[in-house]
Amino acid sequence: MDRALSIWFLLLWLAGDSCNLIGSFLADQLPLQKYTAIYYVIADLVMLTMYTYYKMKSRSLLSASSVSAVTVSPDHLLNYWFEESRSLFCGNVASAPLFLQPFTTKEIIGFCIGSLSSVLYLFSRLPQIYTNFKRKSTAGVSYFLFALVILGNTTYGLSVLLKNPDLGQGESSYLIHHLPWLIGSLGTLTLDLIISVQFMIYRNAQPRVELNHDETAPLIGS
Repeated sequence: MDRALSIWFLLLWLAGDSCNLIGSFLADQLPLQKYTAIYYVIADLVMLTMYTYYKMKSRSLLSASSVSAVTVSPDHLLNYWFEESRSLFCGNVASAPLFLQPFTTKEIIGFCIGSLSSVLYLFSRLPQIYTNFKRKSTAGVSYFLFALVILGNTTYGLSVLLKNPDLGQGESSYLIHHLPWLIGSLGTLTLDLIISVQFMIYRNAQPRVELNHDETAPLIGS
């Protein structure tokens, strides 16, 4: 799992879901969107915990099987994960466009965080696409994960589009109010379909394993 999945894919996904959670509450989104956002964050934390566990297990096996392997402590790995996660959340949020002025200050903040969430969703797929391309394989990655994500994003986006606007709210105002969440759900479908194509292309391929030169080099040169 630790070699098949890109850590940046998981971290960007968690960052996007976290912004989605905060923005959905600040922008007063639909109850379904709020409940779904809470579930997504919990699921991301479970996946990151599993990734960290298998990463530590893989490092410990490598250090035990090779004399020249460098031992990596769990504290160092967790600190690295924390620093990488923290760096994703550092950044300035752009000011709201002019057409958002009729919104309240709370809604504008939620809209900006939701927009950041949609950007993180879109960029989260790129590291996994690159990892699959570099390995020339999708072994170790569950397609059901992406199949369910595609199904969930499709139904999520359609549920927002098919809901009637509130009384006194125009359709254009309703779409603008929910635009970041529509982009974050329906906009990622294209990248998820690219990953689906990779599953078809690499379904019978063996993953490329890159060995560390320091771990395979003989202790005494010939």
